[in-house]
Amino acid sequence: MKERPPLKSYLLSKFRQIFAGTDIKLRLAKFADDSFVRLGYLPEKMDGLGKILHISDTPTTMYGYLARTLRRVSPSVVVHTGDLADDIKLGLYPTESGRYANAARKLINILLAPHRRVLIVLGNHDRADLLPSLPAECSVHEGAVDVKLSGANFRISHYAEKIMEKPVQYNLFGHDLSSRSFVDGEGRYFLNGIEMMRLIDPGADEIKMLVYPRCTDGARMMRAYRSK
Repeated sequence: MKERPPLKSYLLSKFRQIFAGTDIKLRLAKFADDSFVRLGYLPEKMDGLGKILHISDTPTTMYGYLARTLRRVSPSVVVHTGDLADDIKLGLYPTESGRYANAARKLINILLAPHRRVLIVLGNHDRADLLPSLPAECSVHEGAVDVKLSGANFRISHYAEKIMEKPVQYNLFGHDLSSRSFVDGEGRYFLNGIEMMRLIDPGADEIKMLVYPRCTDGARMMRAYRSK
């Protein structure tokens, strides 16, 4: 893997490029954008038209980053494979239902956008009765659901074992890392949304990876909560 240069060298080289020649404003804007990506505040820009973004097990601490990701990628479909507020753990702490309901409402507002379809499969820390009223373009499912997206067959569940019952071309899940992502001998994809966000383009048979922000795994494990 190619190592990044030290930050000081990186900044000096960038400033030399910025102030050489014309179009300084454009280069300054690009420098700022590249810096925010490098610092982990922004993901890289990608063209999400006609593509599916898969996410899973999202703690509330990453909602701001997720909102920025959706603005920069603008996928046509978002698939969430469960545990909408993964740092609240409603399955373990049912008295946190109020916090969960507020968090779920905030997340769904982030996911929704004009001309975007949103599919949610509930996890073990979700409750359908605590979700807000949803528009037609947003659907919520339990167990496993089979759906055609961008001309390809998808099977979606929170649990890997539900996926394995009737696998199709693209199989999306989350919950934990006991089953990692892989491609089987028939070219079928099995993708764990905990590992990273993925932008799936079935037409080009291409999958691009977007990393979760720093401390996402710590929030999923409720490390900050337990330290109080």
